[in-house]
Formats: sequence, C-alpha cells, structure tokens
Amino acid sequence: MDKEDRRDLEFGLLRTFLAVAHHGSLGRTAAAMAMTQPAVSQQVSRLERIVGQALFERGRNGVKLTHHGELLVSYANRAIDLSEETLMRLRGDRPCECIRLAMSADVALMGIVPVLKRWQSAHRELKTKVVVTDPARLERMLQKGEVDLAIGEPASLGGMPIMEWSANLAWVAHPDFCVDRSRELPLILFEGLCLWQEELLDSLRGAGWQWRVLCESSSLDVIRAAVESEIGVSALLPRSVGNSGLKPVEHPALPSPPTIRFGIFRGNAAPSRARSTMEAELAMAFRIKQRDCEIADEALAFYEQAKNPESAGLSRGRLRIGQA
Repeated sequence: MDKEDRRDLEFGLLRTFLAVAHHGSLGRTAAAMAMTQPAVSQQVSRLERIVGQALFERGRNGVKLTHHGELLVSYANRAIDLSEETLMRLRGDRPCECIRLAMSADVALMGIVPVLKRWQSAHRELKTKVVVTDPARLERMLQKGEVDLAIGEPASLGGMPIMEWSANLAWVAHPDFCVDRSRELPLILFEGLCLWQEELLDSLRGAGWQWRVLCESSSLDVIRAAVESEIGVSALLPRSVGNSGLKPVEHPALPSPPTIRFGIFRGNAAPSRARSTMEAELAMAFRIKQRDCEIADEALAFYEQAKNPESAGLSRGRLRIGQA
C-alpha cells in the first residue's frame, strides 16, 4: 500500500460515493454533481484504494453496492453528519434538523418528486436526505434506524405502515399506437423488483397474451419517453402521465392492470419534529392529489398537531387513503 492509499477518508470522496450509491450510475452522478464521468470514476477508485475493498459492482445497467459498500454507506452518512454538526457548533450556527427518507424505486410512479420539491421549498430549515433502494435494503435500513421514514409496498416490508393507500394502474400508449391481438404485445416495463409488476405479467399470461419487453427503466421520465416514441405500451398511474399526450389503451382482450399499493413506515429512530411534519405533509399531499378519495379525519388532526408541537401527542393510528 503506497502513501496515498494510507490516507484518512476524505469527505469529498465520501460525498461522491454516496451520490453514486443514490443514483446507481456514474453517468447520472456526474450530471447531478456537475462533474465528468471519468472524474467520478477516479474518485470512486481512489476511495476503494483507501479502504482496500471494492465498493461497487459494475454492470451494463449501472453500479450496485457490494457488501462493503453497503457497510460504508452508514459510516459515510454518520461521518458527514458529524462533520456538519461540528462546523455548525463551532461557527455558532443554528443546528438544522434532518429528515431521512428512503423509498423503493417504483415509488416514482406515484408522483413523489413534486411532493418532495414542495416539501423542500416550504421547509428550508429542515435538511432532507432521500435514498432510493431495493426492498431488502429498505427493510434493513428501517430496522437499523438509518432512516426516519420509508415508502414501499406493504407486502415487501415487515411491520405496520402508519399510512397506506392504493391506486389503479392503467394501460397507456401513444395515440397512434395500435394494439394487435395477433402479434406480441410490446411492453415498456419498470426496472426493479416489485410485486405489482409480477402480478401484471401473470394477468397477461393468464389471458393468453404473448409479449416482448422493448424497454426497462427505473426512471419514470424514460418510461414516458419510450411510450411517447410509439414503440409499445406501459402500465402507469393516470396522474403520472401528466400532460404527456399519452392515452389510455382500450382493448377488450387486454386484462386490467393491478392495483398498486404503497405504505409509509417509521424507522427505529428517535421521534423528531421533522419526521412528524413530513408524515403530515405526505398525508395532506396525497389528499390533494386524490381529491375523489376519502381520508380518515385522523389525517387532518395529525396535520394540525404536527404544526403545533406543544399540542397533544401525535396520533399513532394507521391512516388509510382510498383508491385514486
């Protein structure tokens, strides 16, 4: 091991490492951090030399954390948090509360990005960290208290969600696309492990459809762009289609897509004002997005209590939001 490899961990390298773990791709990380891809790759390689372990597995679809990489994520987050807290204390700044939110990748389908943008705009005094990962790691992060809240499919996570809601998927395609029963159905699918997509394919199989997968992506924007290019059909939530111009596919032999379910889970971390506020904001956000739904009166009380910390303790009941 040379002199450089014996150096202490550098916060810049740790931040780049966490960004790559978040984006799952060197290219996407480079774009997000305004760096070149070779520069990102060089920093990751340098960190791997320092720790003496491979942190990512490289593949055609991006990068995936190794066992040592997953171990470093927790330490890197704690080191950066401690560094920021130390600087704030020494500089006399007011400490900033942090909310750590984790979610499975398919949560993008329910329109979470606009909700998070509104949250950050309305709560600039709170620091928000978002991790997108697979259900297995999501469960581990919940159990270890590494996140305050997690959003995922209730069937994939243990425990009881504090909020649960469902919405109906719909087949969508370009207005000029025509479904031909005599030919294979060209599919544009979500990339990742999700129970609802397995259910979707099972329903097609049960109805006697043959299909071929033309595109898979964990990005909602990529999925929409692929459908807009008139190469196939996809199952999306109506509200995630937006003003894209995509239209519902109507074919008598095409089985209805399944209902997609999500829940919000609390991690084994200490309660905080930030967590309580985000719980209430999420409850209200999905009421706004699902105006035809009935939400338990508890949600309104929950929201009011979160705005007034001195009031009685927040409800620990389970909130149910109906179908869209």
